Amino acid sequence: MSFLRKKVALEVQLEKLAEVGLVLNPGVAEAELTTFDDRAALESKPYAGLIEAMGMELEEEPHTPLCDPLWMCDYECIEDHGAYADVLRRLETLTGNAAQLTNITDHVDLEEEAAWVAFDARGASYRWELEVNDDWLDPQVLVRYNDLLESSKAAVRIYSNHNDYGQVAFLAAFTPAQKRAFDKLSKVRLRPLSRT
Repeated sequence: MSFLRKKVALEVQLEKLAEVGLVLNPGVAEAELTTFDDRAALESKPYAGLIEAMGMELEEEPHTPLCDPLWMCDYECIEDHGAYADVLRRLETLTGNAAQLTNITDHVDLEEEAAWVAFDARGASYRWELEVNDDWLDPQVLVRYNDLLESSKAAVRIYSNHNDYGQVAFLAAFTPAQKRAFDKLSKVRLRPLSRT
């Protein structure tokens, strides 16, 4: 009966996800994974719910990621100075510091409608002017970061789903081989990050 799904134990899912590079960070417990769906729900819909849960951050300070290469990025996150610097730091965490950014600084003034982020990478200095739209993230910062990965010939690329999660973009960083393995394992739709 094709309409019946086979349950997969949480531990087995975590083991298979680790094989494609998705490993929980130290100290992450089952309680963090079952914040929105309980164990039974995660096991009855193998991989989908668990992968989404792994993209979250700890509820308490310092709000560290549950799994570095996955990120449920809430676009409504640009409130003041430091916000874009935090985004770039999280992208570096996502990709295992693949772009090798240093000296990250930013300026965010919503009232003056001015925002920029500056940093150094591989011997060059960058300053990106960013569009201000209330407290919404300018998605070009993600695209430009991914362009840096391509130009530096980094092994990883960013994949995203901007359609299924409301104001949240689900981001992941994979090598091409990891992405192929991920696609065989999971029905979570992640596409290469693009300019459109």
